Amino acid sequence: MKKAERLISMERLICTLAFLCSFWLCETTGQVTDSIPQEADLPVQRDSTPTSIALPDSASSAKKDRNFLGKFLTKEDYPNPKKALILSLAIPGGGQIYNKRWWKLPFVYGGYVGLILAIDYNTAGYKAYRDAYIAELAGEPHRFSAARVNANDLRRIRDGFDKNRQLSYIGIVALHMIQTAEAFVDCHLKTFDVSDDLSLRVAPSMGYTVDGGSYLGIGFTFQFSD
Repeated sequence: MKKAERLISMERLICTLAFLCSFWLCETTGQVTDSIPQEADLPVQRDSTPTSIALPDSASSAKKDRNFLGKFLTKEDYPNPKKALILSLAIPGGGQIYNKRWWKLPFVYGGYVGLILAIDYNTAGYKAYRDAYIAELAGEPHRFSAARVNANDLRRIRDGFDKNRQLSYIGIVALHMIQTAEAFVDCHLKTFDVSDDLSLRVAPSMGYTVDGGSYLGIGFTFQFSD
């Protein structure tokens, strides 16, 4: 009887151990990480086609130059004193042409031509007397030997031609500035209101003083628009 009970207890122990081993194996296999690699996130491919094509520097600068030149030559903002100033500085008489003052062009170009001729004349005279002065100091004949002028006279005349030549150069610069300023001011005057709403009237006037005397004078009347 005792032997049978021992066999039964042994069988129970073996069953219990077998159950525990199977449970442990199940737990162990369940903790093994999945060796199948997960699907990697593929990088999103963007469209490599640019939305806008950048122009080369030369093409973009040429386009800007055309736009600037077109805006500069337009007549929508006429009269524009700034344009008259730029044109006068760039081209002699350009401001007068822009202001449509054609009758001023002969004076402008006549001044330039006269000053250029003066420079040419004084330069030729300076060189001639300079060479003669050098030859006179060296005791050699020159083109003014027949006039019997001494070295001091030759030097004085040479310096006079040189001074006039320098003044002619200064005159060209001064003329260029004057015609530029004239075009700028004339273009400004075009924008002034000279309509009937703003006028000046001059008329004789007569009145009486406090002591009963009379006087005669000239009256100035300014009329402005309301």
